[in-house]
Amino acid sequence: MLPNYVMNSTQARQKFRSDRNRPMIVNQLGRLHSDICFYSVNANYAMPLMYRSGFIVAKDTLSRFIFVSILKHNRKAKSMVTGFTEIFEKFKQQYPEQPVISIAFDKERSVMGHTVQNFLRENNILFYAFENTSSKSKMAENSIRLIRTTISRMKGTPADKKWWLLLEPAVASLNSKPIRINGKFLKMKEGGYYAPKDVTTENVEHYKRQLQKANSSYYLSQFDVDPELVTFKYDVNAYVRPKLIVISSEVLGTKRSEVTLSDEIFIIKKQIAYVSRRNSIENAYICQSLTSKKIETFSEDEIALTPSPYF
Repeated sequence: MLPNYVMNSTQARQKFRSDRNRPMIVNQLGRLHSDICFYSVNANYAMPLMYRSGFIVAKDTLSRFIFVSILKHNRKAKSMVTGFTEIFEKFKQQYPEQPVISIAFDKERSVMGHTVQNFLRENNILFYAFENTSSKSKMAENSIRLIRTTISRMKGTPADKKWWLLLEPAVASLNSKPIRINGKFLKMKEGGYYAPKDVTTENVEHYKRQLQKANSSYYLSQFDVDPELVTFKYDVNAYVRPKLIVISSEVLGTKRSEVTLSDEIFIIKKQIAYVSRRNSIENAYICQSLTSKKIETFSEDEIALTPSPYF
């Protein structure tokens, strides 16, 4: 049996306590998170050159519906435009009355170039670039993992498992699996449980109510908590460095965790408080890198104070 589709995506770094994440809150269909998946050349069968650039994965953040498009020959701008066009056409088939509003993607060179950006602007689609690998699209990454798992479980010999032939059936299977949140399935009006393919423009409001009913944090996390009501560990304008988790195994059979700090220094610009997935109030900080000027949000246990680099 294939695993049920689990809504467990987050927009943050690996956490020390995963249930302290802020749920990804979206109230509209048409906001896509996207990434590229690759398959290595397999000795069991010949992989044509046209399939060696992988495929685009785009997931609707609200419905969890997965769209894919195989990149033919390369990942250059023209191929990316062709891939996005196919995904947008599939989106229109699934949601005839709903346009694609936005797409989020890593800073892939071809995607950041004028050709793709102009294509998105011409189609009135907003673009959001993930700053780096620590804040990239976890939703699309999780979809890629599920697609790989599903393809690997499909029947047949290794020589039969040509991913480009199994990709669409695998995605169709995932889009048909019931959505589960905290062990709960979302009930449909007419009976049965919501799968990504069952969410439509007609029933999306009912779907959102079921989502919030299954986990109230999906409603409460839409609102920021007044920072004046919360005690923060770090002050605005303090210098901090993100924590990194290093796992080592110095003794055979024994593992220990060691926390180290990134070399990159940030300055805290704003304190924020939010309702986490476990319905508790958690602290976070909007920070700016001193070197790249990028903006990132960290929870309180993800950063540590560091001396000012100017003294």
